[in-house]
Amino acid sequence: MGAVIQTACYSYWQMFVARIIAGIGVGLSTVSVPILQSETLPARNRGAMLVIQSALINAGVAIASWLTFATLFSNSSLQWRVFFSAIVLVLCFFIPETPRWLVSQGRNDEARAVIARLADTAEDDTLVEGQLQEIFDNVKEENLNETSWSDTFHNKSEWHLLRSLAASNMSMRILLTSIHLAPMRNLHRVVLGMGPYMMNQWSGINSITYYLTYTLQNYLGFERNLALILASVSFTQYAILSWPPYFYIDKIGRRWTIMLSSAGCSVCLVIVAACLLEPTDARSATAVAFMFLFTDAFTLGILPVSWSYSSEIQPLSTRNKATSVGVASHWLSNFVVVLVTPIGLDKIGTNYYWIWAGVNALFVPLVFFFGVETAGRSLEMVDQDFIEEPRVLVGLNPRHRKVLRATKEDEEQRFRRSSLTGAEKVDEGTEKVETVS
Repeated sequence: MGAVIQTACYSYWQMFVARIIAGIGVGLSTVSVPILQSETLPARNRGAMLVIQSALINAGVAIASWLTFATLFSNSSLQWRVFFSAIVLVLCFFIPETPRWLVSQGRNDEARAVIARLADTAEDDTLVEGQLQEIFDNVKEENLNETSWSDTFHNKSEWHLLRSLAASNMSMRILLTSIHLAPMRNLHRVVLGMGPYMMNQWSGINSITYYLTYTLQNYLGFERNLALILASVSFTQYAILSWPPYFYIDKIGRRWTIMLSSAGCSVCLVIVAACLLEPTDARSATAVAFMFLFTDAFTLGILPVSWSYSSEIQPLSTRNKATSVGVASHWLSNFVVVLVTPIGLDKIGTNYYWIWAGVNALFVPLVFFFGVETAGRSLEMVDQDFIEEPRVLVGLNPRHRKVLRATKEDEEQRFRRSSLTGAEKVDEGTEKVETVS
């Protein structure tokens, strides 16, 4: 709808309203898609699959950039936007609900069908039953207390949970298990989830990409059309290099991916800033080259991790709320960066890039000391890591820095064991997992 109104509008206020509508749509999709993917993808290659999302986003950015350049030379009202929106709308009807959400709503048969479809196996396979059992147990444990927005922003105490349990009629086995699950550390996980989203924007990527044409024209002396072509080439390169993380993000892990990327971004921006202190033709060319390399370094690490990490580390009970907080921090940071960049360039010129170089360098120790590795871990295993680790500086624990190399066979064995040892068998039918209040 936002695209249609933008295409047909003839006044400022029509465009303003259309942008708000489109922004709401983008906000909803950027919250729901990472959650949907994290809850339906296997641990062994979840990171690689999540890379596809950011790669397709960048492909869209590149296409839009070239189309914008092409339409500069046309006086007709080309309505190409509607076509792409229609494709997204049609494909939405083929996206399944996540098994975790279906189980939480008591739709166990549907959850079983989705798991079987994703695993490409029969619904009565023990692999399907085991995964469903693991999800069922996890949902039941996490729904011991009704969650609210306030629960998302504090680390719930063990005593509070025990007091609720005392009033329930649960078996001793579930009771003891739930006692260990008490410190879910929601606030800690919300802050960690916001980190990569904010790093995405505070890397300075949009101070480069949004204003690349402006910088090339006003600070480096490029002619307008050449500046536009270079910007489109940059976005094309951006899209192409979104794919390599598919092959290594689950092998070297989220932590090293984002630390190496941040270090690379910092080095590139140092060279850009140094070259622009006293620009010559050679230094200007070098600055442009390292602006492109900065975009490459960002795309190869910070970008894919930022869109996957938050939904991986949040507990099921607050995953939707916590992920929405992370996405909100991303877009608010985007707003601030885009707002202050023209002011920064106007006041301090190209020295502005020294700031971003320093911020990117700061990301490396922040991730090393505070980041939890999620590669190869199921969402349930990530929950257990937070329950067992009381420190905020979780990176000091070697176990939380380790990349697990999960295989399909390992996951199948774990799920088959779960189908035999589940705390409470999943019922056929539609009995909802009740919340204890």
